[in-house]
Amino acid sequence: MKSCALIPAYNEAVHIAAVVRGARAHVDAVVVIDDGSTDGTAELAGAAGAFCLRSEKNSGKGAALRLGMRYAIDAGFTHAVTLDGDGQHRPEDIAGLLGVAQETGAGLVIGARTFDRARMPPARYYSNTVGSRWASALVGCRIGDSQSGFRVYRLDQLRRIELRSRRYEVEMEALIKMARSGATIAHAPVQTIYDGRQPRSKMKPVRDTVRICFCSLAFRFLGA
Repeated sequence: MKSCALIPAYNEAVHIAAVVRGARAHVDAVVVIDDGSTDGTAELAGAAGAFCLRSEKNSGKGAALRLGMRYAIDAGFTHAVTLDGDGQHRPEDIAGLLGVAQETGAGLVIGARTFDRARMPPARYYSNTVGSRWASALVGCRIGDSQSGFRVYRLDQLRRIELRSRRYEVEMEALIKMARSGATIAHAPVQTIYDGRQPRSKMKPVRDTVRICFCSLAFRFLGA
């Protein structure tokens, strides 16, 4: 297994160095895709040990991930771990994700969070619950956390599909298209802290969940 971490980042100067340093302990290389940042994100990531790909303008998380995935495939990595640059994902959980990927041979391993209604913001709880049930119905198997961006992709299977999303629906598109291509989907538990210390996500739970659900119909039935 030759693994890399792909970290899309837009103006994450506060957190990016710590995320890079944490990820480096578990993968062969860390790749930060700087999506048009104006706060020195790329420079800080590079100083922390990451290889940086840069976009001149902010194009969206999906576009950044697609750029990183192309790089990882061309560079000869076998697996790519995707995680956010804002500190919401614990790099310590990478080892567990890669362990499940190696043990199962799955094409996609999803970092599944525990949906604790008492601890999660209500909008986030319901968007995750609805999204996961929707994804399970579309792919025909249980999906524990459809909106999790903390994942491991097996690159020889990822290269069989074409991703087109530019925004947050990229995770749903990858999930549906990999399932349709015959890839096995597995899960590994990851931790997320909802206590006010966690950085604020750029994702808008209600708006983006509605968008993801509509886009997923096109991914599933139209092959878009």
